[in-house]
Amino acid sequence: MLSLFAYTKPSHTKPRSRSAMGKLVHSAALHTARSGNHSCADATDPQSVESIGRQLCAALPPLRLHSVSIYDNQSNVLWLSEGALGPDEHALVSDALQQLAAGDGGEGFEQRVEDGRVAVFLPVRAPRAAVTGMVMVLADTKATGEGLLGRIATASVYTLIRELVTLIPPAAPRRADHDPTGLLLSLADDAPPPEAVSVPPRRGADSELAPAAVEQILERGELSLELEPEAPAEAPVAAPAAITPPPAPPAPRPPVLQPPPAVTAPSAPVAPAGPAENVALEVLPFVKLRTGGRMRRFEVLPRGTPRQNRDPAALDGLAVEALLAWMAAHRPDWTLEPTCFTLNLSIATLEDERFLRQVAGSFSRSGISPESVGFEIAEPLCTQRRAQVERFIGGCERLGCFVVIDGFSFESAVVPLLRSKAVRLVKIDARLSTAALKDKLAQALVVAIVQAVKVLGIHCAAQQIESQQALRWLTAVGCDFGQGSILARPLPIARLQAPAVA
Repeated sequence: MLSLFAYTKPSHTKPRSRSAMGKLVHSAALHTARSGNHSCADATDPQSVESIGRQLCAALPPLRLHSVSIYDNQSNVLWLSEGALGPDEHALVSDALQQLAAGDGGEGFEQRVEDGRVAVFLPVRAPRAAVTGMVMVLADTKATGEGLLGRIATASVYTLIRELVTLIPPAAPRRADHDPTGLLLSLADDAPPPEAVSVPPRRGADSELAPAAVEQILERGELSLELEPEAPAEAPVAAPAAITPPPAPPAPRPPVLQPPPAVTAPSAPVAPAGPAENVALEVLPFVKLRTGGRMRRFEVLPRGTPRQNRDPAALDGLAVEALLAWMAAHRPDWTLEPTCFTLNLSIATLEDERFLRQVAGSFSRSGISPESVGFEIAEPLCTQRRAQVERFIGGCERLGCFVVIDGFSFESAVVPLLRSKAVRLVKIDARLSTAALKDKLAQALVVAIVQAVKVLGIHCAAQQIESQQALRWLTAVGCDFGQGSILARPLPIARLQAPAVA
């Protein structure tokens, strides 16, 4: 009886808290035991936010720990030990940073959370300096009791936090007129797109070829087109100029006056320049929500004349021609910093087996690296036209272009496509990201997508970000890029310029 009681009692004495924290205590003891043997290595190995975060976990006393996280002074998550942070946790972080910046928190403070947890906030700052970051420790109140700050705020913990001072530079507040893409955009009203369109013929001949390879990081691009309310007014002006001096061949440019017959040109091996010039292009930047990388990304949406819009496959072909023509004529504007563009494809284009062959010919003629251009495929097309999509992704992989899954929602039939090396980015379904602040299931799906694609080495982007609250939360959960009215608006591609050199 005694032996039986001795066997069953451990199952009633908090097995989870002991097993969950046993590893933590063991790692702390192991770190202490080895510190003497590896002191030289520790002194020479470069520290990082991640390595210090792991050392903080090991230095904490035994707790029923939820997570340890490190932030800069703009509430951006720099490191998270485990799990994910929701909007409630991020609101706690924002409020705590404001309190610490105002000098009310001293060397740290703790705060009870409604769901039975307690949060401890420890500021990161040099002596007599402003707060540059913060460490948050989330633990279960059942295992901690009162006075958690006093138990956590040990000399070893503060020593590690002081090391974070050199690793977390102060982040300046984002200004309303700040361009987070690093682009230099000309917004002069007196520089209409037609003037920029006239530049390619002059600069195309003496431009050098692009570099042999572009970094294989994710890329975003969008070609939005103007419906040309101004184009009809400009066309009559160009027409008289072309007809008045018939003897001068360069001025008339007769192909510009023949757009209707050229609408069927995409199926031909070589597309004339005239129809592509009728496609107006705008670029919508994908703004980086996380630091790192130099690649500039733009989403491209084409919109041509009413007649071109009735034939999506032809419009896609003309959009590719127009984009490559601009890239060939303005190499300095997109090669000084690695840049890439993407175009959203119609179902008719995916079903056209000639499209990729024509694109390959266009790359060869323009001298543009295929790695700098990608194609977006909507998730519904991946399920409705699975065979065509698989064939197209395989063709892009052989050609060297990349693929973006648009409107990704973790559809089980689409997930296997992420195995392809050509898929480098997913755009989270806007319905999920916009509902995540109110609906727990949508919130869980967004976090799951972010974590899953990160394991596969694929970037993720959020769309239609319309509020600062949504932007802060999507940044906190780890989204790489964002698009929305509060970040950037589409601009004509003619206004895209090379970034200023510091």
